[in-house]
Amino acid sequence: MQPVSSFSTSPCGKEKMSPLVEFKDVTFSYPRTEQSAIRNISFEISPGEFVALIGPSGAGKSTLCYSFNGSVPQLFNGNMAGSVTVAGRDTCQEEIPILAQHVGLVVQNARTQLFNVSVLQEVGFGCENLGMPRERIRERVQQALSFVGLSGLEEREPTALSGGQQQRLAIACVLAMDPEVLVLDEPTSELDPIGSEQVMGVIARMNRELGKTIFLVTHDMEFVAKYASRVLVLCEGLLIEDGSSEKVFSNSALLERARIRPPQVCEVAQGLRQKGYSLNRIPINMDMAIEMFMGLRHG
Repeated sequence: MQPVSSFSTSPCGKEKMSPLVEFKDVTFSYPRTEQSAIRNISFEISPGEFVALIGPSGAGKSTLCYSFNGSVPQLFNGNMAGSVTVAGRDTCQEEIPILAQHVGLVVQNARTQLFNVSVLQEVGFGCENLGMPRERIRERVQQALSFVGLSGLEEREPTALSGGQQQRLAIACVLAMDPEVLVLDEPTSELDPIGSEQVMGVIARMNRELGKTIFLVTHDMEFVAKYASRVLVLCEGLLIEDGSSEKVFSNSALLERARIRPPQVCEVAQGLRQKGYSLNRIPINMDMAIEMFMGLRHG
């Protein structure tokens, strides 16, 4: 893999950092709708965090994602209250091309984001629009393609790629522009298991190796439990929980309310509790489960 030195990384250290993203009491309603898509949403994200957003279909997750880069409310008309700031910029007031330098958005269907005739042109398109020097664009394109595992496919037509490759190409396009935060709205929902694993692996590495701030919407609870540092739960437009994976997935009443199925190891642990086995905690991933089940006692 080629080095990724030209990509910026989040600062390290124990000092308290200012939030990179701030939602303050955000409510948004689409035209001709009686109920708001999202209501009274407030949270902050620090640089380098990996935050997952989970919730049932229709909860308002995509609306929240489009609020990061100003598409809501600048492109999607409606009524908005509250404020969203990213890297100190008000997403209601700042121009979307400026916000695109700080927020990279990858949507559910990668094909809607791909429109150039080759992989090379696709990844370089955003950098060209930012006015980068030609040599820097070449460097960024090659590093981004290497990072997502698409080196050697530069001359391939994006439409000729598999679904997983197209989604990784969409990620490479935003990664090449080096935004501070990447927002991914169910990027694996249309992929097979192999494609999903490859895409999720790239997302985890962007956070781990590049220090990129990740905001991920997904139904893959096993992935959330393994990688996310925080989990937000959205239900009927309301943010009903904001906590660690362990806190969220251990709360069976919360999950039932939000119609969310927890990781399978959580279900196994809950079943063992019902059968009389003593568990001080509910494991949320396989490593935790193995450690806890090794010393399991009945009663």
